[in-house]
Amino acid sequence: MESSKEIIKKAGIIPDLCLGTREEGHGVKATGPHTIKLLSDKVVKDTDYETGAEIFVVRYILEEAGEQRKYDVPMKDKKGEIHYLVQRLAEIPEGEEIILEMKKKGIRNYISITRKNQPETIKPSDDDIPVIEDEGEPKSFEEQLNS
Repeated sequence: MESSKEIIKKAGIIPDLCLGTREEGHGVKATGPHTIKLLSDKVVKDTDYETGAEIFVVRYILEEAGEQRKYDVPMKDKKGEIHYLVQRLAEIPEGEEIILEMKKKGIRNYISITRKNQPETIKPSDDDIPVIEDEGEPKSFEEQLNS
């Protein structure tokens, strides 16, 4: 399929980033985590696949395994608010590597974003948790102020 790849490359067509595949009778199945680098974004017109209406989408140009990919996100969700992915990706600078993964929450799927260079949350050990001794009857407000 090298000839086909070369034709697509020469035509300037950027393939889609595929985070999930549709399975007959089973909905959409996630393809696992994708480590990508954010290259650019721009607003373009597209057609809503459900209604056929013209809508604005944010087209993200990404790099995965050295190859460019695109990922389109509707600018607004069904409630008319800015889509959650647009909000989250706006916080991340161009050139940063992130991990995108389709996950399931109930019956709905969503896209999880993990920043690679963000430090992990450190959980405190038992030694770091202060021990508060019981001092008997609690002091009144005035006694606490005067002590």
